[in-house]
Amino acid sequence: MADAQNESVRGNRKRLAGFWLQIDVLHGLIFSESNKTLLKHVVIRLSIAGFAIHLALIFLARSLAYPPLLVAEAGHNYLTAISTPFNFILFYEVLILIAALPASMTRSIANQFEIVSLIFIRDVFKDIAAASDLVTQHRLTLEALPAFFDMWGGFLMFFLVSVFQYVASQRVRPSGTAIPSRGAARFIAQKKVVAIGLAVLLMGMAADNLARLTIAIHSDILTRHGAIESATTFYNDLFTVMIFTDVLILILSLEVSGEYELVFRNAAFVVSIILIRFSLTEGHPYGAPLALVAMVFGILTLLVFNFHMRLSEPPKG
Repeated sequence: MADAQNESVRGNRKRLAGFWLQIDVLHGLIFSESNKTLLKHVVIRLSIAGFAIHLALIFLARSLAYPPLLVAEAGHNYLTAISTPFNFILFYEVLILIAALPASMTRSIANQFEIVSLIFIRDVFKDIAAASDLVTQHRLTLEALPAFFDMWGGFLMFFLVSVFQYVASQRVRPSGTAIPSRGAARFIAQKKVVAIGLAVLLMGMAADNLARLTIAIHSDILTRHGAIESATTFYNDLFTVMIFTDVLILILSLEVSGEYELVFRNAAFVVSIILIRFSLTEGHPYGAPLALVAMVFGILTLLVFNFHMRLSEPPKG
């Protein structure tokens, strides 16, 4: 009886190991370097095409006396077109974020910080285009303020991302706290499952976003009134999904290591992403400062975490 039970346990372990191996192979196929290179080339071509099409629509809107509604909604300021290729670049950055998800929690958080900084710097071009006159008689108008908030906010985020990455590179793991190889391998495999599911969800969200935009364009053409609003909630929804993803990874990590400092650090990272999610829906002037507070909180958390890890090191000699 005991031999049969042991044989059953060994069989289950082999099947489970085979499952994780298949997940690893599938993740390698989806996020292979060749696929990422191909995606980069596609994004570059789509960015150029989108930029050219948007510029052409703006030219028609400025040239025609009575442009069609779809053309008129492209705007009259050529700077508006700059935000179009940024949308494709942001989508590429999101996919790179998902590909890096199994690597480490800090790498994932750094990528999310990078994405929100790109979102704010992209909005600078929209703000400039929306301001009909940035400077009047050598005086700044109120319409220029959102552009300056997003410009300096994006720059400070760029700086804080660099600081976060530097602090993350200083991490120290005390001797004697190595994660068991079997548990670490299973945890990485679980994160690869999450990454695959997240990639599928992202494609579904993008398709739904595109469908809603198409319906909005069609509706505006038929009714001849109302502005065509691109579904800007895409990145808001993305960060909402990332909040739950980070929480899930936090829970899964407890099976590998339940050390206090790791749990607190990962939980604080989730708080940072929640604040960033709120920053994307806040209007001026609160959005950028809220995102900056979230990044500073993440950096301070990582600094204290590194300090705590150094204190845990056994004394030398």
